[in-house]
Amino acid sequence: MPANSGGWSQRPIASEQTISAVEGFEPNGFDPAEAYLAQLGEGSRRTMREALTKLADWASEGRCGPHDLPWQMLRIEHTAALRTRLTANLAAATANKHLAALRGVLKQCWRRGLMTAEAYQRAIDLPPVRGESPRKPNKLGAIELQKLAQACTGDVSPAGARDEALLALLYGANLRRSEAVALELADYDLTTGVLEVPGPVERPARRFGANEDARRALERWILIRGAEAGPLFNPVNKGGRIERRRLSEQAIYIACQKRAAEAGLPPTSPEDLRRADASIRENAIASTSASAEGMGMPASS
Repeated sequence: MPANSGGWSQRPIASEQTISAVEGFEPNGFDPAEAYLAQLGEGSRRTMREALTKLADWASEGRCGPHDLPWQMLRIEHTAALRTRLTANLAAATANKHLAALRGVLKQCWRRGLMTAEAYQRAIDLPPVRGESPRKPNKLGAIELQKLAQACTGDVSPAGARDEALLALLYGANLRRSEAVALELADYDLTTGVLEVPGPVERPARRFGANEDARRALERWILIRGAEAGPLFNPVNKGGRIERRRLSEQAIYIACQKRAAEAGLPPTSPEDLRRADASIRENAIASTSASAEGMGMPASS
């Protein structure tokens, strides 16, 4: 398992011999990675599954995925090497998220008796990854939001319509990226303009009422997208064809960066839209229903 681009002197945890020995190994059908992921909400589950996939790939030198790596065999020399590689390749916050996923899976192994308490505690005894503080949030006001909307409407491709609607929801409904990508077409009511954002099983769904600008953006995108059931937001390829699959969280980040650059704004993230001036959001509220919160970006006239 390489700790960096120069390689690592220790053996990978999942060598060809090890894989042969544990092939099909599932004590009582138990999958520690799946047990860990099952405890998470939908958005976190997707993120942590990606993290475990990367960790399993690195730990096995590409031989195993998260559901067939023998996680219970990881020891401190392996987890320390993983941390070194994470530090070398990822931002501190992202690296620490991967370490949290690693600790979560190993805890499942310990709870099922696949690891001793000592082996588990030693394997997770890793300091957090330190790094530079994240960039300062980009403060967005009415003018900046209007420029973003104008950048989207200036793009006549389907991606322009999609991004205008997407940014309106990130801002107006205060959505996380994971919530935006999980939306289905059926979650938006064209008749009432109400968006229902599903939540974890233990929490009820949140409901938002789109104002005139947000409704116009959503309805323009849905008209182009088509009425076929499925994800509300889809990828659009370079040729302008809408792909019938779910947009990724990374694609949302890229869309925000692209529209900010077109609008002449500093790099802008989806989180910047969520943090935009709350007073502007309140001023953008249109009367919809007593049970729904208003949402929408300022008009892009």
